[in-house]
Amino acid sequence: MAVKIKIIRSIDYLSVSDNDTVDFEESISNLVELAKPNQPPANYDLLLDFRRTQWILSTAEIFHLIQAILEDREIFGERIALLVLPGVNFDKDEFYELCGKDQKRRIGTFTNYEDAVHWFYNE
Repeated sequence: MAVKIKIIRSIDYLSVSDNDTVDFEESISNLVELAKPNQPPANYDLLLDFRRTQWILSTAEIFHLIQAILEDREIFGERIALLVLPGVNFDKDEFYELCGKDQKRRIGTFTNYEDAVHWFYNE
């Protein structure tokens, strides 16, 4: 089975203000622009890679960044995978609680690329 995956690295959309903090509004806008399909609806899944950032984002901040994508049904196909650094401020249970019980969206959280890609092919 063929799987189309659009990979977006956090360093490609995170915007930092003059005081070295993440500008969330601009970052969200940048992420949505990168994730949007050229012609909706999207026929690909998304893999968002948060691993190589110098900022350590909390679980709530990561959810805040991707919330606009989760709410727009035309931005990605069926699934979204998040790659996060192991052992930092990311709490998987808290994240899924923030996401709610939306059964049509399948969200996976991973600490390595291979597991994330494997999940796309086997779910």
